Amino acid sequence: MDDAIAYEVRLANGETESAESLWGARHVVARRAAFDADPLRPVNVLPAEIWKVGANVFGGRVFVETIRSVGELSAYEDT
Repeated sequence: MDDAIAYEVRLANGETESAESLWGARHVVARRAAFDADPLRPVNVLPAEIWKVGANVFGGRVFVETIRSVGELSAYEDT
C-alpha cells in the first residue's frame, strides 16, 4: 500500500495549493509572495499555513507551520 504524503498550502486570501514536499510547500509561499501586488507586504499570501495530508496521518491532515513574514522564508533553520 502506498501511503503518499502531500502538503497543502493555505494562503491568506483563501486559496490552496498542493506540493509534494515541505520544501515545495515553502517554495509555493515564496513564489506567491514574490509575485504578489506588493512583494514587500504580501497581504494576499501571508500568513500562510502548511498542512501535511495523507491517508497515514491522523484525521487525514496534520498542521505543520504558519509562515507569517517574508523573512521566515529565508531564515536559517537548524535541523
